[in-house]
This record gives sequence, C-alpha cells and structure tokens, in this order.
Amino acid sequence: MDQTLRIEIPGCTVTKGDTLDPEWSDLEFANGWVALTLGGVPTLTMGWTGTIDLSGYARDYKTFYPDGGVIQEGPYWIAFDGFGQTAATVVSSVPINLEQFALTILSNTTPGLIVPDIPGIGLIGTNAQNWETTMFCETQVNLINANLPTIGICQPITTKQTGSLSPTASDTLYVAKVVIPVTVANATGTTLTIPSSRVILPGRMDQEPELNYMMRLARSVELANQV
Repeated sequence: MDQTLRIEIPGCTVTKGDTLDPEWSDLEFANGWVALTLGGVPTLTMGWTGTIDLSGYARDYKTFYPDGGVIQEGPYWIAFDGFGQTAATVVSSVPINLEQFALTILSNTTPGLIVPDIPGIGLIGTNAQNWETTMFCETQVNLINANLPTIGICQPITTKQTGSLSPTASDTLYVAKVVIPVTVANATGTTLTIPSSRVILPGRMDQEPELNYMMRLARSVELANQV
C-alpha cells in the first residue's frame, strides 16, 4: 500500500537589539521554536521538534518502507544585518536530543556520520544517532544575497542529504530541525526569519513475514537503548 508520511514545521521570527548580542531578546513569534543552550551556554541557535504518529500501523504489525525524502519550504529566509544560516532537518526512529543534533551540525557532519576531530578544538560532541535510525536528514547552507543585502534575504548555496531510508516498524518517528546563524567577527544579525516547511516521506506500508518483523522490532529496541 503506497503511503506518504508528512509533518508540518512552523515558521519562526526572532529578533535582538544589536548584531553582537549573544541571545535573541524577542521570541514572541517563535511559534514553538526554542533558543538552544549548547555546552551550558545560551546561543542564537534555534531548534524545533515534532513527531509522526504511526501507532495505528504498528497495531496492525505494518512496516513502513521509505522511498526517499523531500523538504518543501516557504519563499525566503531573512537575516537582517547578518550573513546567513545553516539549517538541518532530521527524521529518526529514536528520540532526538536537540543540543546534540546542533553540536553534530556544528562539527560539519550529520546524524549517522562520523564526528570529526576538529584541529585546535577536538570533538565538539558525540553522535548519538546510528545510521540505521537516521532515516532521512537534509542540511542547507544559506548566505545573504549580495545584490540586495539591505532587505536581508538569504539564498541557498548548498543542500545535502544523508540517511539510511531504512524500513521501520516503530510506532513513532521523531523529527527535529535546527538553524544556526552564520557568525562573522561575533556578529550574527538582528533578525532571523525561518520559513514554514514540510517534510515528505513517500513510501509504502506492508506486512512482512513474522520472523522478519520480530527481528526488526528487536533491533529497533536495541538501537533506541544506545541513544
């Protein structure tokens, strides 16, 4: 049976008084997004989490086989007085720690890939996500449009995808998105606008042989306990 999973991620606008301020001062229009604390230090990194409920299919012992992943998003990103941002979205079969997810992206890697040892810094964090549990991940780097910098519109310069697209018998899929403003000489801009987006996972639901299904459930529990 063909099945398309999706989740809606709200847009967000946060502001601060000065481009050098280390924290957002106005989160009135955050729409469920939160400013993340990394390593015990408040930051300008924003994060959001949500879930896709598959409990109805799990009760019928169904397995979801993803065929791919797509992210749709609104028209523009804004970084008034800033330079751009790095955005990353992940879909996992196990819960996601937003702080660890952000540190993974700051390490120039994604969940399920090797965390590099950065010269002069070392390991920023550990990657708690296994490749199998990371069904889909997409990163996007945006930089300010040099032709119209005063209006703050940013444009994507690179987009990458990772993830296993592994079948899952989980009753819940976990979705997270982090946005990290680009910093130049400690300046990051006074306004960050994140457009609304939608994650789409086309695939199919099927009932696999009982032994295969039980093995998949056992493996899911094993991986979840490693996070």
